[in-house]
Amino acid sequence: MTAFTYERDLDHPVTAEVEQTIRSLLEALLTNQGLEGVLVNPGLDHDGDPVLFVHLKFRLVESGINPRLLSDSAISLRRALWAMGERRFPHLRYDFHDDQRILGTENW
Repeated sequence: MTAFTYERDLDHPVTAEVEQTIRSLLEALLTNQGLEGVLVNPGLDHDGDPVLFVHLKFRLVESGINPRLLSDSAISLRRALWAMGERRFPHLRYDFHDDQRILGTENW
């Protein structure tokens, strides 16, 4: 079975309300972490279930990125979507600058 079937994706569009909720929430929580852009696309996960793919683009932040804020924002996003009746799970993809430092990972 092919997981990403374009025709099936079209059966599950992202409403303007859902997209605005995602953008507003993530911008409020992650702008200070360098968030520059958010792209939301419907899709299917590896089991063929409808999901939301959320691509987050970040600029370089000299002070470093706080992974706790990233984690907390993902939880807040899921809660906000479920509260408005959106049941698709948001899959967040973080696109950081190549030279970005993540706080707490210096010794990894």
